[in-house]
Amino acid sequence: MFRKLLTLLFCSAVLCTPWTAHSADKLAEVRIAVLFTEDPLFFINTFAPTLDHLRKALPQYKIVTKEISGHESPEDIRKEHFSFLISSAGFYASFDPSSAGLRQIATRHDARARTASESIGSTIIALTDRNDLNRMEDLRKKRLVTRDIDSLSGWLGAKGKLADRIGAKEDQPHLFSTKYSYPDVYSYLLSGEADAAVIPTCELENISNAHLFKVIDEEKTSLACKSSSPLYPDFVFSSFPDASPDVVKNFTVSLLTMPKMPDGASWGIANDFRSVLQLFKKLELGPYRPEPFSIGAFIEKYKTEVFLALVLLLGVLFHIYRSNSLVFQRTAELREAIDQRDRVAEVARNSLKRLSQMEKRGILSQLSHMFAHELKQPLSTVVNYANGLKMYGEQKTLDPIVSQGIDAIASESSKAAQIVDRVREYAKSSRPVDSQSTMDLSQVTRKAIDTFRLYVSTQCRLQIDLPQKAEINGDPFELEILVLNLLRNAADAVEPLKDKSLIKLSVASEDGNWVLSITDNGPSVPDEVLERMKKALQNSLKADGLGLGLKIVFAIAERHRVELNFSRVDPKGLRAEIRFKKVSQ
Repeated sequence: MFRKLLTLLFCSAVLCTPWTAHSADKLAEVRIAVLFTEDPLFFINTFAPTLDHLRKALPQYKIVTKEISGHESPEDIRKEHFSFLISSAGFYASFDPSSAGLRQIATRHDARARTASESIGSTIIALTDRNDLNRMEDLRKKRLVTRDIDSLSGWLGAKGKLADRIGAKEDQPHLFSTKYSYPDVYSYLLSGEADAAVIPTCELENISNAHLFKVIDEEKTSLACKSSSPLYPDFVFSSFPDASPDVVKNFTVSLLTMPKMPDGASWGIANDFRSVLQLFKKLELGPYRPEPFSIGAFIEKYKTEVFLALVLLLGVLFHIYRSNSLVFQRTAELREAIDQRDRVAEVARNSLKRLSQMEKRGILSQLSHMFAHELKQPLSTVVNYANGLKMYGEQKTLDPIVSQGIDAIASESSKAAQIVDRVREYAKSSRPVDSQSTMDLSQVTRKAIDTFRLYVSTQCRLQIDLPQKAEINGDPFELEILVLNLLRNAADAVEPLKDKSLIKLSVASEDGNWVLSITDNGPSVPDEVLERMKKALQNSLKADGLGLGLKIVFAIAERHRVELNFSRVDPKGLRAEIRFKKVSQ
């Protein structure tokens, strides 16, 4: 929308002239450079009325305008052979008069300003309900919106005052520009997307909803409007040194006698541009912008020092290179020696571990043989006494609780005797695997669960999923011991969880196999421990354990020629799976 308006204004100001094409060819051409700006009010209130007045007042000239960028150098502008320049006071003041030769012939004088040198400034506004924003210091790290970051009234004036009040760059407000597009600065404030906004002076007094906004850190000035910064000159109409003196005279008289513009402003004379130069010096803009560093100029100025520094640097670099080469060589030799030592030490550690395991197994084997040999007789005696008491109880009427206790003693003693016999059979290797009979895995698992609940004190939840019947070939007693050991290990793992502990036990059919699975929600098991468990080399994690539980489990699994696997459960826990072949019907 703005671009269409600007095109229309340019057409009326530049192309739509009152003379004919034939007569225009005979007129003297006057070229005017216009500094590029996106401010639509400049074209409406200043540019279009001024060009219209000049063409009517000076019909003897063919006035041609061209827009220039604010980044063009004076040399580039001079090549265009312009006679006049319409620009902001900041752009005008940034030219060195000794080289550019620009001279002011008129400066825009706002109707509410005392002089043309004090016509514009920056006003920082915020919503009236923002009680936390009253001074410049309150804008630290706040969000600040403006229309034009290169404008004296739109931002640079406020930036100069903020630089005085908020010195640190990291504490400066976060600035962003609308570039005269929609949504405008007031919409940003009302929507809360910005904390404060920078507008030209006297704009707040011209809007209908001015009561919604307040001025931050108002400064006393000669302007009849509220301002947050000092005042500066407005747009400047200046002449280039190549312009004809008569043309400059005629344009100067025409501008100073021009009627007031639509907003009440007029062309006058600004005799003081020091405020602009002081602002640019503070902000390091325009003629005070630091020159970019040049290596060539630096070397030319300090050629002797640079040569000596270069020689010294080369000497230091050679010394560093030689020292580092020796260090790298010695370090490589040392690393190789350390690696060789570590490899030898690792072999020795593995050998010691194997010897320790073999020694432990030998000792345990001897102890188990002694235990099985010596315990057989006392157990037989206990069983005999228990059976005798049982026969005695059949003749005499005994208390039911005593009878139940005698039955339990006899049963458990018989089971202990069976365990001893089984150990002796293992020692003699007299029991062939082929003698295993068909059995129900579900029934054996239920017996192991009943025993687990009697012997294990840990209060943990059991989630059981067993089929009605699962027939396999195996020894019921050994498989009961296998399941019981795995349940005990799971119970030890979940013991710290107390009422949150959970053990899942299931028997499921899968690809012609019965899969026995025991899963706990205990802590995660490291890779190293998991690998050692798979090889039945893991020592007991309990203070009173001997590390025989897994060895017994693997021994039973090996005798039954079944597959036993351990795996981690996500996110925590461990799963033990055993696969038994189904009995073919």
